[in-house]
Amino acid sequence: MADVPHAWLLRWLKVPSERQLPEGTVRVFNAAPAYLNYRRVLLALKQVGVLAGTVAGWLFISRWVPMILDFPYTRPLMYALEAFVWVGYLVMFPVSFFVIRLDYELRWYALTDRSLRVHEGVTSLREKTMTFANIQQISIQQNPLQRLLGIADVKVETAGGGSGGRSGDADLDPAEHLHEARFRGVSDPEAIRDAILERVRLHRDAGLGEPTELATRHEEPAAVGSTGSPVAAAQELLTEVRELRGALASRRAS
Repeated sequence: MADVPHAWLLRWLKVPSERQLPEGTVRVFNAAPAYLNYRRVLLALKQVGVLAGTVAGWLFISRWVPMILDFPYTRPLMYALEAFVWVGYLVMFPVSFFVIRLDYELRWYALTDRSLRVHEGVTSLREKTMTFANIQQISIQQNPLQRLLGIADVKVETAGGGSGGRSGDADLDPAEHLHEARFRGVSDPEAIRDAILERVRLHRDAGLGEPTELATRHEEPAAVGSTGSPVAAAQELLTEVRELRGALASRRAS
């Protein structure tokens, strides 16, 4: 893993800078470098929209508010508000790109011998674990911008999951379904999908996640009689009952 810049900020945010991989980790995947560019493009488009909305709103307010609120201090208050908005925008613009960079550095996806884990987020840390025994569906999703950059998302769903009526890029909708996990922005989605499918097959062949030696172990039935066959044992018991009845009848006759 590359060195994460500004460790002091991570300490302040209570975010560990070192990966804490789960026990039994067999493979670790990272988002592709193109994923960082992808997030930057989305953020730039969002910032352009915010800037356009801010300018349009300011032009509207500067024209109509003085006509509605004709007070001596109306214009100075408006100028102060304008300065506050622009300072906030100029501060948040670079901070947003910096947070995206940290999110990329700290993002990882791990496959263990029993489950997968997705670790992502900086200001809002998210970590999701899914056992292979519960995975129901694995799909690859790619929008036009991702296709242009050569990346895609691997979506994993467990029992009770589903799209929930949502479509599109999950980065724009952080309220991800509880039964979903995504390997975002990977350059080898087919390899990741095949690796997960292989682990799922191994666990289902072993008995829904149980170790092979436990899943294949069977208790031997208790032997009944000398033959070990229930039918033969029943016949033997019936013969003994008949012999006992014959012996009792002989005693009564004598």
